[in-house]
Amino acid sequence: MKIGIDLGGTTVSMGVVDDNYKILAEAEFKTADCRTPEQLSSIVIDGTKKLLEDNGISKEKITFIGMGCPGEIDTEKGIAVAADNLPIEKIPFAKMLSETFGAPAKLDNDANCAAWGEHMAGVSKGYKNVVTVTLGTGIGGGIIVDGKLLHGKENHAGEIGHMVIDIHGKRCGCGRIGCWETVASTRALIKEVEHQARYAPNSRLGKLIAANGSHANGKTLFIAMSEEDNMARSIFNDWIRSLEVGMWNVINIFRPDMIVISGGISKEGENLLAPLRHAVGKCSTLIRAGRLGGNAGLIGAAALDEMNI
Repeated sequence: MKIGIDLGGTTVSMGVVDDNYKILAEAEFKTADCRTPEQLSSIVIDGTKKLLEDNGISKEKITFIGMGCPGEIDTEKGIAVAADNLPIEKIPFAKMLSETFGAPAKLDNDANCAAWGEHMAGVSKGYKNVVTVTLGTGIGGGIIVDGKLLHGKENHAGEIGHMVIDIHGKRCGCGRIGCWETVASTRALIKEVEHQARYAPNSRLGKLIAANGSHANGKTLFIAMSEEDNMARSIFNDWIRSLEVGMWNVINIFRPDMIVISGGISKEGENLLAPLRHAVGKCSTLIRAGRLGGNAGLIGAAALDEMNI
């Protein structure tokens, strides 16, 4: 049995996984209130202990521990170097986990883990060249070439959300202008939905947002479109065009067998994928939604021992 850990800005998910990538037990703990590296480390270590204790699993049965973290990762040393939304300052997670539970441990970027999970047990299993595009607060990427994760120099490969697609566009959190994620992330879509709805409060979209405390989420636009709201459809079409521009960049650079769309919005399935495929047009690269959902990172982390980093 192996343990997979998926660390995020608001929660950390962890699970015990068997050799067939089936999750046997899982748990989740909040990380949003962590203020120091010590607090964050304690939640990860103590949470993993609790996972095993609550399910009657001795640590001697664990053969490997893998962990996915956001931000900058030193995969060779197993250190989480820094992250934007968590108090990470050179935390040696791999060493801490290995010493605590007596099993080898590895660390990688969370987007890489999600890509690896889909490759090992999800929708892209059996395909050698795959790019996973994670739509959320930003746009993350995991790139698999010839069946191996592409890490690049200093493990910085895969930051596809920071491709500049509009030199006159919006300023990104990274400091540059016009990054793909400023217009095509789920957060960018939600911001645009809320902005446009202010000018049409009596539209179906406006009323949905008003009923939710003036806030939208990833589902709001799709609900309004299902009710024939023209403004919602116009916003969606503009967003799809922005998404398509970056998708073609990815296709032209890597020409992968498949692009996997992950993140919460991928649950919309063909309501998202069919318009995106239509915008992309004729292409040999398949465009599919991830099959593992929110467990892709956890499963991918647990499978890091099957990859040469």
